[in-house]
Amino acid sequence: MNIVLYQWKAYQQQDIYETLCSLGHNVICYTEPITNPEEDDNYVEQLVTFLRSNPAEVLFSINYFPVLSDACKITDILYVAWTCDSPLLGLHHQSVFHSCNRIFLFDRKDYETLRVMGVENCYYLPLGACVERLNQHFPVTKEQYDISFVGNLYTHNSYDDIASSLPSYLCGYLDCALEAQLHSTAGNILPTLLSDSICEQLESVIDYQKSPRSNSDVRLLFSTTVLGFKAASLERMEALQRLAFIMRRTDTHVHLFSEDTELTLPFVTCHGPVDYHAELPGINKNSLINLNMTIPNIQTGLPLRIWDIMGCGGFLLTNLQSEIPEMFEIGKELETFETNEELIQKCRFYLEHDDARMQIAKQGYEAVKKQHTLRQRLTGLLTQVGRTS
Repeated sequence: MNIVLYQWKAYQQQDIYETLCSLGHNVICYTEPITNPEEDDNYVEQLVTFLRSNPAEVLFSINYFPVLSDACKITDILYVAWTCDSPLLGLHHQSVFHSCNRIFLFDRKDYETLRVMGVENCYYLPLGACVERLNQHFPVTKEQYDISFVGNLYTHNSYDDIASSLPSYLCGYLDCALEAQLHSTAGNILPTLLSDSICEQLESVIDYQKSPRSNSDVRLLFSTTVLGFKAASLERMEALQRLAFIMRRTDTHVHLFSEDTELTLPFVTCHGPVDYHAELPGINKNSLINLNMTIPNIQTGLPLRIWDIMGCGGFLLTNLQSEIPEMFEIGKELETFETNEELIQKCRFYLEHDDARMQIAKQGYEAVKKQHTLRQRLTGLLTQVGRTS
């Protein structure tokens, strides 16, 4: 199959390119950056010219971009998008109804939302691990980490940028909503806390704009791109600081690898960002416990961090997502927590029980290698595309 792969700064970009090639497909990369993902006639025209000069059956992208769908509609080729982020405002756009689309969603809740909207050519497909790369190229280092978290703390977020300009009542209400989210074990409750009245107030004080074909609204926009990232920031900082404070009593160190280089967290050993391909597998492999804390915006699905950890044989301790029990046996292939107290208790237990921890890591890796590889995912995706083309 001839495939045009839209290339941007997605972590899995190179893995997907190499896997598609290894499956025998001819892959050409399109690298022109998108500046307006929803409405850009000039970009669509440029892409249409490229597609007509480079005949292909499929245009493939990580995440969904309306302008790519528009170009495929004009050129009459299939547009295949596989999401890795949630939610995508681009999915709340009239272009999702184009018959050329084949949209694969890693979060089941997002899939169900599209189905309710009446989108026919959409499918549920979890992310997977590129086990070949993760186990062939990770660097061998002498350094070992007790507990590690690799990820963004979102210290620079939209909520902090606008909070001081909001009316005091509205700011107080949103602060309470964030506090409620921090103590929720029922997933993302932020959208339900934004009443119609609150949304009307927000619309009057923030610069809310959407493209002509967008079906999004202020509730979706604010609960995800504003409050969602702020909630993740508060949740991650609180969890890491509490864990590090408790674990220091046994000379156990909590390590943070993040782009938030200006941040100082008491008792947390802060490192800079790591290279996804060259450094991350080594950190996951050399950490006794690897943490995952899923951003509230991802409602049910498993983020890429989970697959990166388990795919190289690392021990995973993650917040409980509703899709986890469908794919893995908790306590046998990975471990979960629902509160900071449970996080601390399980860190203590598994640092004191090496055999149990290493057995879970091994069995988790075997489960991923058997059923959840990137190669298996892409094979299934293309098989589904072939059935519906």
